[in-house]
Amino acid sequence: MYDRSPEWLLEHRGMESASTVSALADYRPVAAGMAFATNQEFQGPQSGGSLVIGGACLSGCAARLDRLRLEFVADTVHPLLLAACAGTPCVLYLPIAEEAIVSGPSIGLPAWQSFGDRLEVFVNALADAIPDGQRPILIRTDAPEVSTHLETAADQVSVLLDQREMEELYTIVPARAQRPGTARLRQYRRSIVSYLPSVVAALTGYADVQHVVVAENFHQVRAIDAARRLLPALAPSARLDHLAHLPSPSVSGTSRMARASERSVIFCGEAPEAQAEKVRRMPAAVRCFWERVWPPPSDARGGPDGQDLVAALLERARALLRDADRSYASSANSAPFDDRLESFEGTTPS
Repeated sequence: MYDRSPEWLLEHRGMESASTVSALADYRPVAAGMAFATNQEFQGPQSGGSLVIGGACLSGCAARLDRLRLEFVADTVHPLLLAACAGTPCVLYLPIAEEAIVSGPSIGLPAWQSFGDRLEVFVNALADAIPDGQRPILIRTDAPEVSTHLETAADQVSVLLDQREMEELYTIVPARAQRPGTARLRQYRRSIVSYLPSVVAALTGYADVQHVVVAENFHQVRAIDAARRLLPALAPSARLDHLAHLPSPSVSGTSRMARASERSVIFCGEAPEAQAEKVRRMPAAVRCFWERVWPPPSDARGGPDGQDLVAALLERARALLRDADRSYASSANSAPFDDRLESFEGTTPS
């Protein structure tokens, strides 16, 4: 999708420019061009009547906190920022079960459970760093009761989902791609139903959820559209809206970071010198993206004491990750991730 213009993407998916939505006029990520698209007739979150939801992918993390890609930070911060701006609760899915499904049996359940515990601490640390924000409601998909509910809901709507559309669910630009396998299609169905207001209500304990605003990147647009089309048959009075932000680019800017090779991925727990080498290779457009992901409290020309904005973001994310992980490790009597940095594979390539 990186070789297509925003205008083409909006037209291709029937979306509208977020800059034209009056309800988002004062929302900083829209003004910065980061949150750029909405569904038609978008309604923003309203205090007392809406929930903002999101969920960052855990692509290839192998149940290791240090291997979280920087895109996880970007995709977690966006729903937190929107909820803080609107004064509404934020619900974040931690898709641990989905990542375990596609990762296969090589990583055991205890490793994923421990990873999920550490991830919760890190996400809450990110939330604590958002001005005027609040900690989100975290839904871990590896929790048995959550997984069971998602499986049941996915089975109930399976006959309403178009098989071909399911196979192309995460394809924005038409392309020849390998057909997803059974496990991947199962993951897709679970993802679709996770947006439904009735499912969100059941998993959060809110008695009556009638309006959900999804703050996820544009690559999720077809899954959210599929959920929106289910509402007339399942809950005609409910509403589902989508504010889409730009997907995180790879270091080279030629693809999404989620699908890039390790040479073009920045890992949150990567050694600072490895991160710095990758930052030096970023083209201007990629640097601009990361400068705008998480606006610093200081002016827009630099981080604290004039520090480079991208370097400031990386340092901030790494410090939060390290502190959160050490906090968890201390309470759980286990080793923090930074004790293993010497063996981390995502280092600067030769």
